[in-house]
Amino acid sequence: MWKKESLFLKTCKPKRIFLVYICYKRGHLAQLNEVKHHAMRIFSTIFLLFTMAINAQSSLEMTPRGFAPITFTSPNKPLEKLIESATAWAPYYNKKGYDVYDVSANSITIDAWKDNAYFYRNLGERYDYNIKYSLKVVFNTDKTYTLTFSVKDIYAKEVLVKTTVADFFTPEGKLKEDFLEVKPSLENTANKIVRSFSEFIVP
Repeated sequence: MWKKESLFLKTCKPKRIFLVYICYKRGHLAQLNEVKHHAMRIFSTIFLLFTMAINAQSSLEMTPRGFAPITFTSPNKPLEKLIESATAWAPYYNKKGYDVYDVSANSITIDAWKDNAYFYRNLGERYDYNIKYSLKVVFNTDKTYTLTFSVKDIYAKEVLVKTTVADFFTPEGKLKEDFLEVKPSLENTANKIVRSFSEFIVP
């Protein structure tokens, strides 16, 4: 009997992913639980990759009026957990300080500081600027959430300047020649912030 069982065990090569198997050996229930555990991990990974792939199709774009709101697929979490995750992201990403306010059952707003948010060059010399930004998050009823990113203040190092996003454009809405590098660098910063938030709240 033992030889037959050993032969069976040798020929039984269970796969750990999405494969239910039965072996004549004590502890097979523990093995089944292990399979379930790994299956859930695989499912979570697939969900994460799927969500990131969908979200990657959208990105923030700077216009004379600022940045238009952008909508993503919401993680499958209760609303209160989503608000908790959004709140927890603020100190995780914004090491130099942040402000969380206007918190409701389905929305939250976060203000924070971002070093070297954009740059431009003048006569070969590079000028970097910091910003104080605002990120408003609204979790919608259709399993999506909307992010509204805006630049509240601009700083030359730590000195507040009067420049606004609209100042980078002509009255006709075209980017001024002196600020051609501002648009891609500031868009890159904004999209990094949004991407960090979106990846953080995914389970």
